[in-house]
Amino acid sequence: MNVVVTAAQNAHSEEMLKQLKAALPDTTLLSWKSGDKSPSSAVDILLAMGPVSREDMNTLPGLALIQTLSDGYESVDIDAATELGIWVSYAPADATGNGDSVAEYAVLLLMAAARRLGVALASTRDTAVKKPGDAQSLLGKTVCIVGVGSIGEKIAQRLVGFGVRVIGVDRLPLTAPKQIPTRPLEKLNDALAESDFVVLCIRADSKNRHMFDAETFKAMKPGSMLVNIARGSLVDEVALYDAVKRGHLGGAGLDVLEKEPVDPADPLLTLPQIFVTPHEAGLTDLTNAGTAEYIRYAVKEFDAGKKLKSILNSPTKPRRMLDGA
Repeated sequence: MNVVVTAAQNAHSEEMLKQLKAALPDTTLLSWKSGDKSPSSAVDILLAMGPVSREDMNTLPGLALIQTLSDGYESVDIDAATELGIWVSYAPADATGNGDSVAEYAVLLLMAAARRLGVALASTRDTAVKKPGDAQSLLGKTVCIVGVGSIGEKIAQRLVGFGVRVIGVDRLPLTAPKQIPTRPLEKLNDALAESDFVVLCIRADSKNRHMFDAETFKAMKPGSMLVNIARGSLVDEVALYDAVKRGHLGGAGLDVLEKEPVDPADPLLTLPQIFVTPHEAGLTDLTNAGTAEYIRYAVKEFDAGKKLKSILNSPTKPRRMLDGA
């Protein structure tokens, strides 16, 4: 079984590779950069921590499985993989610890926005910036979670102790946890109008790009705040900047942006009411260990010819037949 890992070179990917080697002691892991020549003439599994294009797949003629190392998989060309007979699987957030890590971080960003932490930090560096005197308490406020999946549910569980009212908006409201009153996406604006905080957890796709635009921000309650721990493509950042600059929105906590890493000249960084972090919500020891364990399981199951529950597609002519497919 030949396994390659594709990832940008950074501290997280280096730690993840270390964890993977420990979890797969009998497997030779080859590092590979997207766009480069194939590291082997016979690659069976690609472990992806970044984009995988049709061109990448074409350089790996023996590739049978693309396994992402995250819950997100929008950067993999699944249509191309399906056409070429390649299975695609993801690492479910609720199975790796990523969901718990991201939920914790969402609360951190929500509190940073509520207490205007960005303004407070700016005031310690620049005496011209006034210390915030109008921060919000969470007690008694309404938090709307957009996308009430496993991470959304975990966020709601953590917010209970703060005495907030949690509501939800979801594509499939009937599947949401019963303790979270959830409306369909068509009723999004109604939910926004009564919410003090809005947390984006919905999975991004080609259909919901800039789901939060100028019109959506107009529908939000004056002074309310946005938290995004999903994907940057969900938010029209020009419209967000304008809504905060004008004072219609009280601020935002963003761990994801449309273009990453963030440009130091990005206008969003000029507003202390907007708290921006570098897409690190899931980067914890819990997630690293849990992901490595899930990959160990996935490689073992796939090597045994078993279809993983996390498989996302159904190739009509798969390069490798799997039991249960």
